[in-house]
Amino acid sequence: MRIIIFALIFAVLAAAASFAEGLEVTKIDVHADYDYSTVYRLEQEQKTTTADNAPVPLQNGSSIKIDVFPGSNLTFTLTVENTFKDEVQTLRDISTKITIEGRHGEKLKELSGDFSLQAGREAKADVRFKIPFDIISGPHNVFIETEGTGKNHTAYKTELASMLDISKLSHDIRITQASLEPGIVDCKRKVQLSAEIMNSGSVVENQVALEFKSPSLGIDSFDKDIYLAVLNDDTDEQINHKKTLSIEVPSFIKSGTYPVFVNLYWQNFILFDQKTMYLTVNDCKPGAAKAKPAQEIKNETSVKTIQPAEETKIPAEGLITMTEELSILDSPVLLLMLLGGLFILMALVVLIFIGLLKKNRMH
Repeated sequence: MRIIIFALIFAVLAAAASFAEGLEVTKIDVHADYDYSTVYRLEQEQKTTTADNAPVPLQNGSSIKIDVFPGSNLTFTLTVENTFKDEVQTLRDISTKITIEGRHGEKLKELSGDFSLQAGREAKADVRFKIPFDIISGPHNVFIETEGTGKNHTAYKTELASMLDISKLSHDIRITQASLEPGIVDCKRKVQLSAEIMNSGSVVENQVALEFKSPSLGIDSFDKDIYLAVLNDDTDEQINHKKTLSIEVPSFIKSGTYPVFVNLYWQNFILFDQKTMYLTVNDCKPGAAKAKPAQEIKNETSVKTIQPAEETKIPAEGLITMTEELSILDSPVLLLMLLGGLFILMALVVLIFIGLLKKNRMH
């Protein structure tokens, strides 16, 4: 990430900046951090940038001479002093509010934290802004208000009005939002990917491509020729585009953490911006399995256990129990078995008899 820090340090005269004795803003540092998109990062890293950090007096109506783009992180660091000499003149609940106001009344407001200052002491307070990607370029009024409370609840306040210019690069398309819900899956593996892109530059873009990609998870979705208008005073066209993709992670994907890339392309093939998210896949635990539906359970065999105390015994089919009365004539199978046994017995007797006769003849 290329971070360019512009510092504007100035001294504020008590007569010009303070409306009450005792509370003064003696110095203000302004820093602008800008995350250049992928396509500009290499170019910016090859440049040598010098900044003039010499103290510059700032008066009402003067301009803050730094470059601020949509998406910048803007920080105002104020040095606040309690100029009283009397030790009992402690100032409490000191805070700073900064308002950045556009030409059409749109406002950005941020506050510092509260603190106290003893007489003759100073402290620093930070006020941070995230400049929106959809801000209109041009001059913006800046109002700085610092106030605190002294002895007997006396209010002290100092104010300053300045000017800040918002600039734009010619081509500046951005991924302004990307989400992966849920970020962790186990038994249920349905996931929703979404991303929003925006044209923050000064040129209309009509060949923008948005891609969701994760080779490990089998995700590969590519949309091209997306049109993005330019944001200005007369814009009534779409400057942003949103894409949502629902997927189901295959059951054969092993547990682990997998990257999911959101890629934004200029001219449909030049990588301009990228966001990386991570999906954690856990194994499905056995206890997490759902119970079988009622229609499946009713088709299963029902087994009933007969307790020993029951008197009635149900014999298995084809078996004769000691308590049964059974007639042989009523059972054809038993009758055939009996007749077969008698036939075999008779055959043995005949064979024995014939053998004896042969033996006697030999003698």
